[in-house]
Amino acid sequence: MIHRLVANYWSLPLVAVLVAPLMAGLVLWADAEGAGRWLHEQGLALFVAADTAQDVAAAIVGVNAAFLTLYWSIVLIVLTLATGNLGVRLVDRWLDKGLVRLSMAGLTFCLVFSVIVFARIDAEAPIALVPHFALAAVLVLAAVNIAMLGVAIHDLGRTMFIDRSVAHIGREASSVAVPVIAAAPYAGEWAHAVRAPRDGYVQSIDLKKIAGELAGHPGAVRFCVAPGQHVLEGEALVRFERTPAGDEPVLSAAPISDFRSGIESTVFQVRLLVEVAARALSPGINDFYTAIACADQLAAAIAGHAETWVDDGMIAAYPPDPRLELPGQDFRGLFEAPLKAFRQSASDYPAVAIRMIDNYARLVALLGDRRCPTALLAFLRASAVNLHDHAAARTGFVGDRDDLAAALGRFPQPEDAP
Repeated sequence: MIHRLVANYWSLPLVAVLVAPLMAGLVLWADAEGAGRWLHEQGLALFVAADTAQDVAAAIVGVNAAFLTLYWSIVLIVLTLATGNLGVRLVDRWLDKGLVRLSMAGLTFCLVFSVIVFARIDAEAPIALVPHFALAAVLVLAAVNIAMLGVAIHDLGRTMFIDRSVAHIGREASSVAVPVIAAAPYAGEWAHAVRAPRDGYVQSIDLKKIAGELAGHPGAVRFCVAPGQHVLEGEALVRFERTPAGDEPVLSAAPISDFRSGIESTVFQVRLLVEVAARALSPGINDFYTAIACADQLAAAIAGHAETWVDDGMIAAYPPDPRLELPGQDFRGLFEAPLKAFRQSASDYPAVAIRMIDNYARLVALLGDRRCPTALLAFLRASAVNLHDHAAARTGFVGDRDDLAAALGRFPQPEDAP
């Protein structure tokens, strides 16, 4: 709920609309208490006639309204073009951009503020009674507005530079959001299951909160779904070895939403990289260099999550409380399905397939030096072989098949791995 209130284009401008009349009233009160008269007496007033002040204030109101309309129109155009070319799920990230929301709020604040000050100017009043202090504030805000508009439009233009977004997503995906350890799975009967109250996507699981709630509860606890997974109403979310006091603590810590979003953290970011790559490789866009950038960021994310690998026969568990079992939140849960989807998209583009095979080879060499589990190295090797076979089967040019075979030939052999 907090994310929905913050990650949008209306909450901060709404605050600005509410605050602007209060600030305008405060400035006009200061004017009435002598601030404007003092500026006039000191010769610092900017206007020599009340009707001139009114005309300038009216012009500033019009400019602020035009700026707000212009900026909002550019935002809509950029989002329309960007989502059409790159993927609609990037919208959630762009809504999080603070500069856009701050710019909207600043433009809205200045418009409301200037309208209120303009309404308080009497064109026939003596120049000494004109609200000089408030008019000076309007002019200062207008100057700041113009400067901020240039910065904001530049930022919107950079929004269309996809490599920037891909780099940010890859950097976030490389960090481990949920550390896990390998544990022996509980093999007994489950006494109770907490079931989904509605269908949708699991947004997150607050493991710290649940671990605190279950501190005095004995027995194993298995989270049957991971963030990002779709559940049906009545489907098991969590199973307990022993019946808990109530289901509400678990349900409140595992919110379900109608659609996937960035709250899901790493699982969303990894799939977003694959989605951007697949969209870039579609016939209507045909931007294989963006797909190559996504392949590189996927490799960085894989290297960052090597420690979350769990061997067959074991299950991922929450380190502070290993009773909490987390199937699907280990390395394979994060990467197995997305890497298959990437293979399916990249198989028609030998250049992208070759780059990803090279990335797999680099990962095996790097993770082999780190003494990572041999099962992880075998998983990466098998992924490279599958990608090679799929791409070779799709291409009809012998030269491409030779290049794919050469890429696979550069792959470290199992006996060469440390």
